[in-house]
Order: sequence, then structure tokens, then C-alpha cells
Amino acid sequence: MPTEVRLAQPNDAEGISQVILAALHSSNAQDYPADVIARVASNFTPEAVLELLKRRIVLVATQAQVVVATAALDASAVRSVFVNPALQGQGIGRLLMTEIEIRAREAGVTVLVVPSSLTAESFYSALGFQTVRDVYHGNERTLVMEKALSSRHPIGPYRDRLHRAQVAALWRLAFGYDAPHNRPEMAIDRKLAVDDGLFFVATDKNTVIGTLMAGYDGHRGWLYSVAVQPEYRRQGLGASLVRHAEQALIALGCMKINLQITGGNDAVVGFYEAVGYGIEPRISMGKKIAQNIPQP
Repeated sequence: MPTEVRLAQPNDAEGISQVILAALHSSNAQDYPADVIARVASNFTPEAVLELLKRRIVLVATQAQVVVATAALDASAVRSVFVNPALQGQGIGRLLMTEIEIRAREAGVTVLVVPSSLTAESFYSALGFQTVRDVYHGNERTLVMEKALSSRHPIGPYRDRLHRAQVAALWRLAFGYDAPHNRPEMAIDRKLAVDDGLFFVATDKNTVIGTLMAGYDGHRGWLYSVAVQPEYRRQGLGASLVRHAEQALIALGCMKINLQITGGNDAVVGFYEAVGYGIEPRISMGKKIAQNIPQP
């Protein structure tokens, strides 16, 4: 029977809920205890699905106009991929994921992330996803998996003549730099003087849309100035910049990478946790060297 993949509509909510609940109580129940299945199932009632349709790109696969599978794209994350247990193993899930990847690329996503159940790990692995870490919610274990997508937004080394003014403008927008020791032009010049090849920009044609500076002292690496233009956020570009810098540091022999988050910028904590960083019990201290700071 032919399978059609299309955007979900509000009148699909009941069918989507039925597919998800059937898969949870059949396939997923083999790997998770009953209390976990019940908790997850409560998030996929028809009413809950209707709310999800407002926040995500939700796809359905249908046969004879009956919903037999579903998947969703939430910014750069794949969510809620479920296939009717009676039809699993027939390539329907792969059809949905192909459409998800197409839509993600069209949105500029460069790293596709999926929080996978234990049950689905082999399915995503076959599609090219790799497990990057485990996450636990009580006794529920989730595998965070990633897949790099070909991007229309290349990441490469900073070029002073081409990028200087745009990088400075982005940093002022993203970080609100106003202190003399944080003046973007000075930070750029000091970084270029080190000449370590760890200053990266993401571009859309000739426009700088993201930046990241990294540092390496022979032991630990550091990430600084991770910034993305507002209209390009939530597309995986920030994660791609971080991964690009990580690979450069790993190639230098780096064993641990650190970063700091400015107080009051708690919203960015979730981003770094999503790419594998964790909060550590540290006290961050600093000292300004006045004679090296240009006066306004």
C-alpha cells in the first residue's frame, strides 16, 4: 500500500496520538519500565498533540488516509518519531526522516539532534546519527544523537579585511560590549597577534552570521565569543561552530575544553548543555591589568 508523507493537520491529532501510544506500549515497553511509559504517554494525548502542532513542524505518514507514523522537527531537534508497531520495518520511519532532513537543511540547520530512546538507537545509527552522550530523567535513559548536515553556511577561518567590521557589529549586538577591555576591535587585534588559527566565522555568502574564538594553552582549551545573528539562531549553527572549534582543539591534543557564561545570561546554559557541556563546581575569578587596557 502506498505511503504518503505530509504536514500534519489539527484533525490528525487523534491518529497521531493513537500511533504514539501504540508504539510506546509495544516497542518502547521492551526497554523502559511501566512508570516511564506512562509518564511519556501522558504527553501525547490528542489534546497535547494539538498543542505540539502549534510549536513544531509535525509530519505524518498515511496509508489510505490513515495516520500510520509521525515525526516532528523542533528547530534543530528531531522529536516524537513513532511508527505503528504493525508496520515497523517497512521503511516508513526512514521516509519520514528523509523529509525531516530536507526541511532541516532548507531551514539552515547544520547539526540535527535527536533525543533517542534505547529502542530507536539502531534506527538512528543506520541513518548516520552518532550518540554523543546519555541523559537521565529519573530512571528514564535517553541517548542524545547527532548528525551533521551539509550546510549552505560554511565555517572557516577569520579573514581580517573581509570580516572585521561585521564581527565587531555582531559582538556589540550579541554581547553589548562597552568596557574598554572588551572593545571588539581590540579583541580582534589581540587574537590575530597570537596567530593560533583558532578564530572562526560562519558566513552566508559574504555576510558574517556567526563567530567563535578558541584558545589553547597546551593543556586546556577555551571557547569564547560564540555568537550567532538573531535570524540564524535555533538552526544548529551555534552547535556547528562549537563542534568546529572542538575538532580544531582536539587536533592540537587538547584534553579538556572550558567556557564561562556571564552572570545573568542563564538562558544560554541550556544551549551548552545540549552540546555536551556541564556546570562544574568552580569559582570564577579575574583581575584586570590596567596598564594594558586602552583608555576611552
